Amino acid sequence: MTEKEWIDLLKKYLQENHAHIIKSKNEDCGVIKLSKKTYLLFTTDALVEGIHFDFKYTSFSDLGKKLAVTNLSDIAAMGGEPKWGLLTLGSPAPIEISWGIPFIKSLTSTLKKFNTYLIGGDTVKSPVFFVNLCLIGITNNPILRKGANPEQFIFVSKPLGGSAAFLKMIKTKSLKEIPKNLKDAYFKPKPEILLGKKLSKLNLATSMIDISDGLLLDLWRICEENEVGAEIYEEKIPIEKFATLEDALTGGEDYALLFTIKKENVEKLKKLSLNLNKKVFFIGKIIKEQKLYLIKNNTKKEIQPKGFNHFVNEKGKGE
Repeated sequence: MTEKEWIDLLKKYLQENHAHIIKSKNEDCGVIKLSKKTYLLFTTDALVEGIHFDFKYTSFSDLGKKLAVTNLSDIAAMGGEPKWGLLTLGSPAPIEISWGIPFIKSLTSTLKKFNTYLIGGDTVKSPVFFVNLCLIGITNNPILRKGANPEQFIFVSKPLGGSAAFLKMIKTKSLKEIPKNLKDAYFKPKPEILLGKKLSKLNLATSMIDISDGLLLDLWRICEENEVGAEIYEEKIPIEKFATLEDALTGGEDYALLFTIKKENVEKLKKLSLNLNKKVFFIGKIIKEQKLYLIKNNTKKEIQPKGFNHFVNEKGKGE
């Protein structure tokens, strides 16, 4: 069973027919309506040794920061403000101060930058080392994946492919040989909390997701939710220096925001971009036909929504 097949099965058991549950599937966060203008956001992400990181080149301090960002980015994708976190840590060996303190200090200091605090969790013995964070946020206006319509424009919030390029280089180069921008993309990604909150407050984004599994795959998730397709322009895709187009299209862990807006709101988005001193990148538009197209030199080519998928082997078949 592939990751998608498992998620499709899981969706059948998720509760949504409830007055307070706004969303429990097909979103970056579960959304609970607390009051007329207040919504709680719930997300959780795990990092497993050998799957998401390798201690050969990842420090415990790096790991703490990355765990925080993976969850903060989900809250950002909903236009939310992160608030509280619960940590679960599994280890095959006893926890040692030498690595426990750097990990927890990095995790909590990263959360604290966004006024977010750890309030509990669990610790277990495990055959593999893993860490998991559950994060709770709040918003007055959750931005869902549902809402993208034909002719709306598609934007991303940062250059893509840096993390994927790092993972390729680390196979043949030492850490010192890899360009700093790629190391930063992998070890120090920045969650787009402020941009997400502003897009929510100004009601600019009609749909949004964060890019954790690759541009094509995450864009297709928006398309599927809205029964639409998309055209993206190759020359418009922002690619991190030293990364490739393939890295940008299918590489994961960029933690950029991918969102759609109406044509009439483009000027408002430009103004917001200037006010935040934050560049955003127009890359394409939503179309009626339920397919993905890459356009280069006025030539349109259909492409498949490839990206990172658990339980898929190198040949792309579920194991």
